[in-house]
Amino acid sequence: SEEDTTTTPSPSESTISFLKAVDNFGMSLKPLAIQAYEKSNAINGESNKQTNNKQTSLKSLFHRVKSNILWMMYIIYRGYRGFFVILPAVFREVYRQLEESDLVMDAYGDEEEEVENGGGSSSGEVGEKKPLRLRTRITTSILSSILTMSYVVSGGIRVLGKFIQTLTNTTSVESSLEAAADEMADNEDKLAGRYKGK
Repeated sequence: SEEDTTTTPSPSESTISFLKAVDNFGMSLKPLAIQAYEKSNAINGESNKQTNNKQTSLKSLFHRVKSNILWMMYIIYRGYRGFFVILPAVFREVYRQLEESDLVMDAYGDEEEEVENGGGSSSGEVGEKKPLRLRTRITTSILSSILTMSYVVSGGIRVLGKFIQTLTNTTSVESSLEAAADEMADNEDKLAGRYKGK
């Protein structure tokens, strides 16, 4: 009998395909939101030229609400992408930089060097080597987490500030959501660019 040459995708390939589909869907939300908002404005323009009727107003309101929902979904998507894609990469890079720098040092580093060089070493001193290194790794992880969370907090404050500023200047919820989404994307790009290729 002939061997079946068809190949089934591996779980990792299926996961990558799913994440790519989610990414494509999330990136499509912004143009859809803009399209819905422009359609609402176009309907309003047509209704101003004609006799105002309830059906036209409801249709315009529908597209305006649709635009707001799409903008909020896009912001949620950018938040998901930043939290699960960008921040883990930033954490790893911050951890690597701290690990390679002298900011986090083992208080017993000199004693460990003496032990490794054979200067009066004992089995008890050698046994304490691993816990000391583990303590240093934990300290580095905590500092990396603090630095990474500082990026999250400062970015969130900028996004909220942009939303409030735009809403105050324009009194438009759609424009404010768009400005907040653009600010979030800018923060994400700056953060990714800062640690890219390092």
